[in-house]
Amino acid sequence: MFQQQKILRTIMAAVCIVSLPVSAAKAESSVQVSVDKLNVRSGPSLQDQVLTTLPVNSVLPVLAEQGEWLNVRLPDGRTGWVAGWLVKPTAQANTGLLAESQTTNLNVRTGPGLTYSVIQTINPGTRYPIVQRSGDWLMIELPSQKKGWVASWLVTEHRAADQGTTAPGGVSGGQANGSAPATSPAGQTNQQGRELILDYAPYVYPVPDYAQPAIGQLHNGEIITVLTEQNGWIQFPYNGVNAWIPKQGTGQTPAPAGSGQPNPNPPQPAPNAGAPSSGQPQSPAKQTATVQTDGLNLRGQPSTNSPILGTLKLGTTLTILEQQGDWYRVQTPDGKTGWVAGWLISVQQPAMSGPHVTILNPDTNIRSGPGTQYDIIKRVQTGEKYAIVKKEGDWFQITLSDGSTGYVAGWLVSPQGMPPVIKGNELVGKVIVVDPGHGGNDTGATGSSFSTQEKTVNLQVGLLLKNKLEAAGAKVIMTRSDDRKLTLQQRVDIAVQNNADIFVSIHHNTHPNSQTNGTIVFYYNQGNSSKLASLVQSEIVKATNYKDLQSRFGNYYVLRENPIPSILAEIGFLSNYNEEMRLRSEKQQDLAAEGLYKGILQYFASQNVQGG
Repeated sequence: MFQQQKILRTIMAAVCIVSLPVSAAKAESSVQVSVDKLNVRSGPSLQDQVLTTLPVNSVLPVLAEQGEWLNVRLPDGRTGWVAGWLVKPTAQANTGLLAESQTTNLNVRTGPGLTYSVIQTINPGTRYPIVQRSGDWLMIELPSQKKGWVASWLVTEHRAADQGTTAPGGVSGGQANGSAPATSPAGQTNQQGRELILDYAPYVYPVPDYAQPAIGQLHNGEIITVLTEQNGWIQFPYNGVNAWIPKQGTGQTPAPAGSGQPNPNPPQPAPNAGAPSSGQPQSPAKQTATVQTDGLNLRGQPSTNSPILGTLKLGTTLTILEQQGDWYRVQTPDGKTGWVAGWLISVQQPAMSGPHVTILNPDTNIRSGPGTQYDIIKRVQTGEKYAIVKKEGDWFQITLSDGSTGYVAGWLVSPQGMPPVIKGNELVGKVIVVDPGHGGNDTGATGSSFSTQEKTVNLQVGLLLKNKLEAAGAKVIMTRSDDRKLTLQQRVDIAVQNNADIFVSIHHNTHPNSQTNGTIVFYYNQGNSSKLASLVQSEIVKATNYKDLQSRFGNYYVLRENPIPSILAEIGFLSNYNEEMRLRSEKQQDLAAEGLYKGILQYFASQNVQGG
């Protein structure tokens, strides 16, 4: 009987735990991440979806708890759940201390950083109990036991026994007696050995030199220990070495929103925005782009050596004003302009109605007339779309973004609404199945540094390859043209049922050793498959300059069970920091597609020489 009661009490306790509502016991406290790449999930269990990952030492305000899980606010303002056993409480402040603002209308925020929202302001003359501290930020207790965070460099700390404390309540005070320390909003001072909580996301360098490759990236809310500062750089311990990050706003710092200071980068009209369009087809709509990493640097010039004007959050939508190589001049939602690295943004092409062309290659020449003897008036980039005015021979006259017109070679573009121009007949009538690997809830590999999803870059390269093949006269069948999941057999069936000439599967690789990089094209059968793999391997390496890891045998289902000549291209390694950055670049994706295309072209050209 006693044993039964014990079991019953255990069951009832478990039911109570499960049925308890989310507790707010830890609300308004904060925790610090104690592991690197901590998963943030959509719910309080290991079965819930991973929303993002956070680096070690990130500080997160806790909103609520459920069992061993904590609901936290992220640096970008979103919320999510983290495992309580992988975080630790932030250090508590000294008891008996009060904070008094040194400036009028000091912002009190929901979390320890400038990215968190303002809940109210406080003024000199009123002192508030300090509840806890996190780096350069203090949590204070406001009226009605409400709590918020203030920058420690903008307050004076008093002992509770000191006179002068007044009742909370938003008293309007005058200017503080004395001035704030000579520090920047990012908490930059000349004090060594102090802790600094970041409110931007800088890249980490082995030496204070932008020309060197970055060895990592920090994130909003992360805490570092400052060893020294010099010439706009901060040295700190990082993964066993003393590394460097640039100070926020080095070169030029835009005024914080709501500061009342003038915007150093007022909105600028797009080039030739006012050009008359009378008598010409309407110029293409402006391209937009989405920021693909948190803390993207907005620079004054198209170079990593250029001063940083500010940083942009993950998901920010930008208007593209112009392009120079891998760099784009953009306008931000608040009107600032500057340059961003093309490999850290995703460019969206505007929809077009009526006949138009899509540019297939980088730096495609636009000429003043329909032939190579005419002057080059402009160079355009992969993926850009232009309205067709008319066709003259093998050339299209197109409308450029400034309303003027020029001519582009028809065999270098993919036309919509008009028949393609085909030079040579190696691919005419060939049926080619392009298979972007993974899709749907099968994301494939995930990039180690930027969380790039393999399924996404597979599809991006696949669609670029499709355009190139179709422009050369091939019939291209995609196993998927959007984010859907197929079985391996379904992929093979598509090739068999359409009597394909070749099957090309596109993938991106990972490896436990983050230094591993390069391209591998796999085949299963000797003969046409191995020949196709060898040619494609050579052309991808030539086009992209990725390391040549050689074509080789691969025992993959879509190759082994496929009677069609088949290859599987692993274009690069998402587990390698530098290679992942390049694989995300639209230009590098196009170069990979170009290598695939040229290898396929050589394969069919050699087949024709051999009589098929």
